[in-house]
Amino acid sequence: MNHSFAVLAALVAAGFVSGVAQAADPASQDVALPVTPGQSVVVEWTGTALPGVSGIGTTGGIVDAPIPCLDGGIEDTHIINLTVPEGAYADLTVTAEFHIEWAEGTPDPVGLFTDPDLVLAVYRDGEMVGYSDGGSPEENVGVNNPEGGSYSIVACPFIASQPTAYSGRLTLTALAPADCVPAPSKALAHSTISSGFGGFKNPERPGLANFDVFGLTTADVVHPVVDLYGRHQAAQYDRTQGKPTFLWAKTDAPVAAVGALSERELLIARAREHLRSEAKSLRLTAAMIDEAQVSDAQFNGNGPAVVRFRQRVDGIEVFYRSLNVLLDRSYKPVAVSGYFATGYDPTLTSALSYAHSAPQAIAAAWSSLGGALSAALLQQTDVRGDWSLFSMPVLTGSHAFERAPRVKRVWYPRSGALEPAYYVELFARAKVNHDLVAYAVIVSANDLRVLHRKNLVADAAFSYRVFADATPPYQPYDAPLGNAYSPFPGSAPDAPITRIGVDTNLVTLEHAGIVTGDPWLADDATTTTGNNVDACLDNIDLPSVGLAVPPPVNSCVPELELRATTTGDRSFDYPLTADEDPASATAQSAAVVNLFFINNWLHDWWYNHGFDEAAGNAQSDNYGRGGLDGDPLLAQGQDGSGRNNANMATPSDGSSPVMQQYLFDGITVGEVRQTGPAAGEPLKFAAAAFGPTTYSIDGTLVLAAEAEGVAANDGCGEAIPDPGLPLPPPAVPALPDPALAGNIALIDRGNCNFTTKAQHALLSGAAALIVVNNADGDPISMGNGDIPINAGASPTDPIYQIASVMIRKADGEALKAQLAAGATVTMHLEREPSMDIDGTLDNQIIAHEFFHYVHHRLTDSSSQQTGGMSEGWGDINGFMLSVRADDSMVPGNDAYQGAYSLAWYVSNNFFSGIRRAPYSTDFAKNAFTFKHISDGEPTPDGGPGTSNSEVHNAGEIWANAVWECYAGLIARHPFDEAQSRMKDYIIGGLKMTPADATYTEARDAVLSVALAADYDDYAACSRGFAKRGMGLNAISPSRSSTDLVGVIEDYTEFACKTTGGGGGGGGGGGSDGNNDRFGGALGLGGLLALLGLVALRRRAAR
Repeated sequence: MNHSFAVLAALVAAGFVSGVAQAADPASQDVALPVTPGQSVVVEWTGTALPGVSGIGTTGGIVDAPIPCLDGGIEDTHIINLTVPEGAYADLTVTAEFHIEWAEGTPDPVGLFTDPDLVLAVYRDGEMVGYSDGGSPEENVGVNNPEGGSYSIVACPFIASQPTAYSGRLTLTALAPADCVPAPSKALAHSTISSGFGGFKNPERPGLANFDVFGLTTADVVHPVVDLYGRHQAAQYDRTQGKPTFLWAKTDAPVAAVGALSERELLIARAREHLRSEAKSLRLTAAMIDEAQVSDAQFNGNGPAVVRFRQRVDGIEVFYRSLNVLLDRSYKPVAVSGYFATGYDPTLTSALSYAHSAPQAIAAAWSSLGGALSAALLQQTDVRGDWSLFSMPVLTGSHAFERAPRVKRVWYPRSGALEPAYYVELFARAKVNHDLVAYAVIVSANDLRVLHRKNLVADAAFSYRVFADATPPYQPYDAPLGNAYSPFPGSAPDAPITRIGVDTNLVTLEHAGIVTGDPWLADDATTTTGNNVDACLDNIDLPSVGLAVPPPVNSCVPELELRATTTGDRSFDYPLTADEDPASATAQSAAVVNLFFINNWLHDWWYNHGFDEAAGNAQSDNYGRGGLDGDPLLAQGQDGSGRNNANMATPSDGSSPVMQQYLFDGITVGEVRQTGPAAGEPLKFAAAAFGPTTYSIDGTLVLAAEAEGVAANDGCGEAIPDPGLPLPPPAVPALPDPALAGNIALIDRGNCNFTTKAQHALLSGAAALIVVNNADGDPISMGNGDIPINAGASPTDPIYQIASVMIRKADGEALKAQLAAGATVTMHLEREPSMDIDGTLDNQIIAHEFFHYVHHRLTDSSSQQTGGMSEGWGDINGFMLSVRADDSMVPGNDAYQGAYSLAWYVSNNFFSGIRRAPYSTDFAKNAFTFKHISDGEPTPDGGPGTSNSEVHNAGEIWANAVWECYAGLIARHPFDEAQSRMKDYIIGGLKMTPADATYTEARDAVLSVALAADYDDYAACSRGFAKRGMGLNAISPSRSSTDLVGVIEDYTEFACKTTGGGGGGGGGGGSDGNNDRFGGALGLGGLLALLGLVALRRRAAR
């Protein structure tokens, strides 16, 4: 039986639906419209709603005709007779905010909602003008410029087992017609700071999926509601947790009075007081606020301050539960983001025990990854803060530990309870190919179940000779070809572009303008090992002997790896030219110098805007400024464990992040041509990033057989479950197809890894593989993929060694038509040798990977949406590096509307790089919008969109929306100031981002920081989000969604339309003419949270 129907049946059986109507006190009031700008009129009343259930009408889960209360007399009604003088709105804008609130309820037995929970509806002369149904203990409906008449304010129970007393209020506020919500601080002066890859484009990298038990059992959508009275903007509200996840401060929020304190102490004191003032809305107790641990409290560059609190109970951290308070430069609160675990009994936590040990948790975590480990082999070796470090035993199986496992005690939040658990971090290497594996695993201390799993690997005054500006701040070029290729200089997307290199510069600096003046290297340094970065060439990839990989392998140590050494007194002067053979000794040393230079430069570039020691940056020595030290960034160039890729593994603060940059196949020269029954013209093709790079093959074309029950020739086969875990299973190769033996296999793109298709073709005995694109436009380079660690294969293993190309969809359909007609089609595939291109010199790729580490250090992120945003943030860092003031001089880019691509240097695709479209504010160049993160949403080029939710694809949507925001700032300010402000907003926004945020929560995090700094910046940035479908009323998919289906786009702009607050959002709307929809009338409102709740007819959350 459906839980919702069960609850309803119980209520009906108990006689909760009453037939006796209630009367508000007073029953009615007469109110006149305020007529002076700035004047407010407030009227109040009280009432009681009887027990019962109600809702609104729905059709197929979509809001239809609002019916806020059943006809059972359970509602309570108050009448407002509003008088509006003739012509009043010629000189005024008046907001009417209808508000009710009641005592906070308790969760029902199945945790679907709280009891009591009221609904608010507002009628004018019998016609609904708005309703609010958000599930919080307060509801609001707002109307702009209300017409005169008789207003019925109806309060009725969504569900209530007892009579519910409430208080009501109507606030009428008069403003001048052009007035908007004032920014918390409009006078903040910004200044420019002066100097003194999680992988690549393809859905072909499954690994072991991230998952979270809490998310699996409490999946719900976060939707916008005008949550609570008198706030700047719609809040984000998570119905499952029954609390807001992004809550804007009230416009009249007081600044708490505190004593004489230091700047940091004052920030913390004001932030705690703001949490106390919002405790009811956030469902916080005084003990929760008092015990919360401050992890960071500082002004971000020239922007506002973010004070970050981690929840702790009995001194132990609560996993992924944090609150962030944003304060403007005058210490006034602007917003709160995040959420704490609530609803648990604090008297029970002290009685809970850790029934299993930390070594047992480590063994269980390793077992969940497919390995085998005895807990008896693990010995504690060190303690650092909350962390305990353990020995690295010799392992059987395919992998070996690369660094000491570390573990800490945490509380894992469940609905209304806390479970004792261990947070385990594991870093290992494959013994055969040395692929890096890194996971964070939460293991129950009760029964050693895996509660959460996250893949930590994201697939992307010395003198230095580098590709960078010769003058301060010595900004790195995009790549060895300089900056002239970004924005795209061609006349058409397929216009031929000639690769022309630029000269290097020998630059001398101690640091890149970091405000602390910290040097990159000690005075006596002779290698690329500094406080922030340890860079080396990691191209050793020899098979290991015995059962364990020696720890030095793939670590930057002098005995095995190449570090660049000084060529003279404090100088790293290695000559280098563009597209030079990366295998030469000089080129290798120059590559290490570049890797060291740009990572240090980025460290300083973002440090000045708030990514410092206290925020969790990577440094060997934190100089006593907070955070955990001993974790410099390990940057490895020309890594020998893979090709055509890059990645960044990011553990928590105190353990070094690892960046790996790879070599890329050189520019593809060859052809794909039909030779029979009639010779054809060469076909447009793209080569694979795996398999042989030189071949000449002739053969007969054969279409791969369709899998049973699947109408696709995709070569994907069936899926197998993830052992012991309720996860979507990864695809495994199909059974060999005898018809492909000795022939050239024709297989459709989609539904699984490119490498899975290659495995199928190779195991079937095919001579070569041709993949047919499933979208219009040019074919793309097929990336390599990862697989679970308990399988001894990688993209460089022999199982992938088959000549593989992709052709256009139209060409593939023409070949299929010939095969269907019975023709024998023969093909010729040829690829000539080419020199590798070094990804260690592609500064856009390095910047992309660098920001994976920034994003993961500043946010708690393990969901599909945060994975996509991490890729998007990486791309944004690449463009923050690439976009320059003189770009506006490029024809067709006067407003920065040109085409910007990522990794054009290694991909040789100067128009769109490694993404599906270039980044641009011009819809003719990039027409992707918010809806295109959802699987199955057709892409602008006509593709089926089956893999839209893949993190790189979904990341493109986030990045282009942020790019629109940045372009809006560039239009308002001198370039350097716009760039400085944007960096403030990005770092501050990341600090304000809730755990496992949705796109709209992350959007609000960025916008809140902009609003705290400059209202016009907020307006410009918010227009950028709205332009790409993430407007005021946009709705994200469920926080735990993996296909990201459920997007509701909205193009409503934020600025000048956010004068109200309100708990529920709700549907409905204002009347015609001047009575524009406002406040609580937010249309559809969200995704269906209570599935099957037809009888309750509740406004859905999905």
